[in-house]
Amino acid sequence: MANLKQNKQQKKNNTNGKEVINKKKLLEIYNKNYTEEEYFKNNVTFAFSQKQLEEAISKLGAKDKTELATIFGYGDICLKSKVKELYLWVLDKEAQKEKWLKSLSTKEQYIIIEYELYNHECNYTWDIEPVTDLFKNVFDYNDIMRVFHRITKE
Repeated sequence: MANLKQNKQQKKNNTNGKEVINKKKLLEIYNKNYTEEEYFKNNVTFAFSQKQLEEAISKLGAKDKTELATIFGYGDICLKSKVKELYLWVLDKEAQKEKWLKSLSTKEQYIIIEYELYNHECNYTWDIEPVTDLFKNVFDYNDIMRVFHRITKE
């Protein structure tokens, strides 16, 4: 009986007539930026040790590490000759994500904003700038402030 009520609650429509996604599923979708398969398909690998770097050189077909570069700066490795292509791929993925975020209901958008406010510890620092920067092309400053005021009153 509890499951039935929960399923009905999850399927309630928002004002735009779209199905509202439950919070857990919404955040799961939001946090899934790129899959490993997509990285590997685009000739990106990762190296966090000398051994992994040597494996990356071999895997990518480079002669040595001077032919390698990073896009994100946290262990991702690609051929320098692929940087522009990969950068455009990342920009495309980000544009898709922004479009998806804009398509969400207000309630769902507020869940995402709240998640990032907590993620950036804005309720401790009282600085929402990291979140406004993150969502500069997606959400209005006032929407972010509304969510911030709500969570700081809790």
